[in-house]
Amino acid sequence: MSLLVSFSSRLFKFEGTHMHPNILLMCKMLVILISAHHMLFKISDPFIPFIQEFDYLNEYPNFFKYTMRFLYVSCSLLLLFNVRVKTASLIIGLVVIINIIASKPLFFNHVLICGCALFLAGLTDNKTSPNLLIYQLSLVYFGASLNKFLDPDWWSGDFMHNWLGIARENAPYLYISQYFKELVFAKSLSYITMFTEFTIAVLILFRRTRHLTILFIIIFHTILFTITSFRFGHFLESLAIVLLAFLSIPNKQLAITYRGNTVGYIKQLFQFFDLDKKQNWSKSTVKGDAWLSLKISDNVYLNHSALKKIIVYTPNFYMLLLFSDMASYIILYNHRTLLFLSNVIFIWLLIFYLVPFKQFKELSIPND
Repeated sequence: MSLLVSFSSRLFKFEGTHMHPNILLMCKMLVILISAHHMLFKISDPFIPFIQEFDYLNEYPNFFKYTMRFLYVSCSLLLLFNVRVKTASLIIGLVVIINIIASKPLFFNHVLICGCALFLAGLTDNKTSPNLLIYQLSLVYFGASLNKFLDPDWWSGDFMHNWLGIARENAPYLYISQYFKELVFAKSLSYITMFTEFTIAVLILFRRTRHLTILFIIIFHTILFTITSFRFGHFLESLAIVLLAFLSIPNKQLAITYRGNTVGYIKQLFQFFDLDKKQNWSKSTVKGDAWLSLKISDNVYLNHSALKKIIVYTPNFYMLLLFSDMASYIILYNHRTLLFLSNVIFIWLLIFYLVPFKQFKELSIPND
């Protein structure tokens, strides 16, 4: 039993592999996400493939389907339990991509993004910066903006009006648009979206602007979600998880000093989540203003600044967010308004508490 518990705990460990801890965290969360969205059962024999040669595999019924499913399940287990993580991630990404190529009805942008991120993560290591993931994110936004630039309906505002005003009957859009001339508000939203995506595609490539761009991405998509109440499949979750590739979890131990019994309960909570044993907690007997202190190398953070850093550098905090989001979706599935409101409030609270604008520059690419 203890052996089973010890092996199962690997799911929540991220140190000691050939991947950066944050990249491994990203890969595990992506696999959990797409599996929760029935990726395994969507893998089937080729059907209206992008490459016609895949049709020949239908001469051997179920061969393609069960081979891909076997690779997906086996490599997912290897990845989740920290065995051959680079190879496992690369193969899972290939399975997702090949499955999409083999069946046009299974093509969705958010699924392809997950497949590509897993594949590219498999090509990275724990010694270099994950540049391939940076290029992928730039390509995603460049493709999205180019697609809109080439569509006349985006320039005229017809797409935005038909989508928000007619198809979704979005209350905020309908309320605000009545104070403008026909399609003026729709055009404004269209132009903001197009040029924002293009700007992100460019600025994410440069080191000096990368961190501000990541913050811009978070704010931009949270605003869109707040206005539209639409997740675009699991695109928002996928994007948030991919952004973990930009978080550098310190290689050194986190030296944490606390004062007071209340903080002692916080310590117990974080020690429960810290399965990698990166946090060294010690109680201070010195009277002072700081109830919490965090030292990383030569940097010292106090009180709420320290607490925010500890949260951000605890990988299982993000796992908790993922599982909580899934649980809330299941529980409130038949209460969509309540689900939307709770999601919006929680996301904005996280942003304003954990992502202080003046300190965001301290988040860095591993070995950047």
